[in-house]
Parts: sequence; structure tokens; C-alpha cells
Amino acid sequence: MWGDSMFLVGKPSDTIEQLINRISHLVRLLLEGFELSNTPITLEGVDDLYEHFDRDQFFLIQDGMLHLSKNGQNLVSFDEGDLIGIIHSFDLPLPVLRTDEYVELIPIDRDRFLRHVYSDKRRQHYWSHFLVCQNALLLNYLADTFKTQVRPTAGFQNIQPGDVIIQQGDPAEHVYTIISGEADVFVDGVKVGDIGEEEVFGAMAVFTGEPRSATVIARTPCTIMAVPQHDFILLIEAQPKAAVNLIENLARRITLMNQQLIDKE
Repeated sequence: MWGDSMFLVGKPSDTIEQLINRISHLVRLLLEGFELSNTPITLEGVDDLYEHFDRDQFFLIQDGMLHLSKNGQNLVSFDEGDLIGIIHSFDLPLPVLRTDEYVELIPIDRDRFLRHVYSDKRRQHYWSHFLVCQNALLLNYLADTFKTQVRPTAGFQNIQPGDVIIQQGDPAEHVYTIISGEADVFVDGVKVGDIGEEEVFGAMAVFTGEPRSATVIARTPCTIMAVPQHDFILLIEAQPKAAVNLIENLARRITLMNQQLIDKE
């Protein structure tokens, strides 16, 4: 009856693996001495398990798989040996339990199960431990998922003198910062400015959605950081000070470019 228990979308961390194994072990201990139904329920292609059953029922998966799903995305999958429906018994707005395939469930009356748990101090301890582990599992999973989703996708690149960092006319997909080194700015082949360390460049086209208005070529060996357009906009929204600094840099650069154009005339 017992499988490897629930698993989460994506490769789980060592901590999550340990929690999953611990939860599976605790389910075994909690069900010791509890009389299970000899008549399993078989289902196939269920969009929401609790549209078909009252929330005062738990289920033990005997065969097949169910998914905890939100907005069509499977978050957690449960298979043979998993005890499910505990959090749904509180009648809270939660992701649904669903499956596209065949699943065989053993129904467990919630109140009878809880009487079984609280009739023995050891099982009370296991139950408390089970709930704590469930909570820790979800917290760890959310933390890992959040970390993955918001991890900066900025890339660091080492550039050699003469390498083109931005080409005039190309679409704007990244904003750049020179971490070390210097670069020259050209418009139609004419040098119109330079860029030094810690300066942000390439942002104007990202904001306007227009092609690059200038070419940037490394003058010295450079280390640059490239931030995708979407991440850069999120950064500006979250850090108003960064926006102010960027505007100051752009204004200074425009003034210098204008002055150079006037001098050339």
C-alpha cells in the first residue's frame, strides 16, 4: 500500500526530501490500528475532488495519483500511501485536488480518524509532528519556488577591447551596467560619448520600445552586467532611488552628447 509519498513540481531540495520521507513515515504510524474501509472508491478525470465529496472526509490513495492544482497548474502531486484532504476539511479557499487519470481512494471519516488519533498520546504526538512537517514542507517549497522565480537573471559578461556591446538599430532586450572598464558610444559611426564604471546604459530603448539609437564598443577590457528588460522594469518599480539615479545619468549623458554635437558644428 505504501509508496514514496507526495512529490513536488521541480527537483526538491534535500530538506524537502527529508520532510516528504518523514511525513510518509508519520502517516504509517497514525494509521496503525485504524480500521480502513475494504471498499475503495475509483475515479477517473476529476477536476475537483471535493465537488463530489463532503469535506469531512479524508482519503488514503491506494492507487494512482492526485494533484493539488491552482489555475490549471499542478503544485504538489500525491500518490500511493498519501493521506489527503486534511487541509480541505477546514473549508478554506484552497487549490483543488484533481486528476486526469485513474485513481483509487480509501475514504476515511475525519471525526473517526481524529478520535483514533486522540485516544493515544503517542498518536497525538505523531499527529502534531505530522501537521508541523506539512507546514514546514509547504514553507520550504514556497521559499525554494520564490527563490527560483525571483532569482536575478542578470548575466555577467567579460568583454574585450573592440567588442560591440550594443549595436545601433538592434532591438533592446537588456539594460547594461559596466562593473569595470570603459566603453565608447557611437552614433552613425561618430563617437558621441563614453561610459565608465558603474554607469547604466541601454535603458532608453528599453523604455521607448524603439531600436538601439547608438553603438557601444568596449575601449578597455570590461565586465558588464546585463539585466533583461522585464527584470529591469521591476527593479525600477521597486527601487525609486535607482530610477532617480538613472534619470540623472541619462540627463548628464544627453547634455554631453548635445555639447559634443554643438562643438562638431
